[in-house]
Amino acid sequence: MTRSQRSHLTNPHDRFFRYFLGHPERARRFIRHFLPPEVVRLLALETLEVTPTSFVDPSLQAQQGDLLFRVRLQEGPEAFIYVLFEHKSYPDPEVAWQLLRYMVRIWEQTWRQHHRLLPIVPVVIYHGERSWGTPVDFRALLEAPVSLRPYVPSFRYLLYDLNTLEDATLRTDVLLAAGLLLLKYIHHPQLEERLYDIMNLIGQMMAAGSGVEAAIALLRYVAEAGQYVTEEALREALQALPKGGELMATIAQKWLEEGKQQGLQQGLQQGLLQARREDVLALLRLRLQPEESWLAQVAARLDRIRDPDRLRELHLVAAQVESPQAFEKALEERGQ
Repeated sequence: MTRSQRSHLTNPHDRFFRYFLGHPERARRFIRHFLPPEVVRLLALETLEVTPTSFVDPSLQAQQGDLLFRVRLQEGPEAFIYVLFEHKSYPDPEVAWQLLRYMVRIWEQTWRQHHRLLPIVPVVIYHGERSWGTPVDFRALLEAPVSLRPYVPSFRYLLYDLNTLEDATLRTDVLLAAGLLLLKYIHHPQLEERLYDIMNLIGQMMAAGSGVEAAIALLRYVAEAGQYVTEEALREALQALPKGGELMATIAQKWLEEGKQQGLQQGLQQGLLQARREDVLALLRLRLQPEESWLAQVAARLDRIRDPDRLRELHLVAAQVESPQAFEKALEERGQ
């Protein structure tokens, strides 16, 4: 992605995901380790390349966590691997419908250009707070009698729910392990506990003479979205790295150049506030199922809160109230 494309990615989860798996070598390693062996055997992975999502739809360009890869088959034409990243705190039953719409757009493009349809492998990577538990078959969305099912579209997507994957499973490759573990624990209270383990993996990458840029991206993601990590804990873990002080200075300079005038501290504070606001809204949406207009009003009120502890308190309130009116009352009681 270009610098202008990256600027559109305001969500830290999407930005990190696209950086992490948008690198062809990391994508190849992920595919090799996690896709079904019978699928991997068909792919000439050395030909894998990232295709801009504007190929699918210009409105999707750098707007969300999705990646499209094009790869030649060992025998036959090319194929696509479409990866959708779900960072909501709860599973979305409409993902199969969303995937089908994107797949049709891909086919429209290939048909327009080459008068052929290429196979697409749809993949969903999820790291929300709740286990997925939603059917991965598109037909599960349809209410159709058995006799009509042969006449409706049918496909499955590959789901990787990081919550259900053991840490050992994610350690198949040093280049992948640090990023996958971080995606798994970014919403989790155990993130601070796992931070030293993640830093050790970063240290291994750096010791091999590579990984400085990846280390900066990883640490920036922690600072922006790791609501359960304090600035002190992050600095201590960073100092434990070989040349951690030099890396900290590099990060501070890089972020300063990008307009982060207060460096790590501001990034951590803003990321913490935004993550907690999103958690409150997600919980309200899940439990109360209110009107989106009401949620928008609540979001505007939460945006005025600059105290992360106050937002944590409101998250607990959101887990207990039984109506939108009750939550509004709690906001008013707290002067919000």
